[in-house]
Amino acid sequence: MAKTWYPVIDRDKCTECLECVNFCPHGVYAVIDGKPVVVNPDNCVEFCKGCSKICPSEAIHYEGSSAGAKERPGSSGAAGKSAAS
Repeated sequence: MAKTWYPVIDRDKCTECLECVNFCPHGVYAVIDGKPVVVNPDNCVEFCKGCSKICPSEAIHYEGSSAGAKERPGSSGAAGKSAAS
């Protein structure tokens, strides 16, 4: 299971269809107040991307992915920059 790679739900795109919750056999997601929430990110299988493939609104991206990773909304983007000067 992944320790540094996990799904993030884009709340602006999510339609709360719960496909991700129903799809994932690893307990990464739960339903809280009728919305899918990532509750066990360490259970995610690195580079699986199954939940993002079945998401009809393309609301799931991954932190820590070297291929196509998107920043979390509101993040400064500093995490992906090199500290070397």
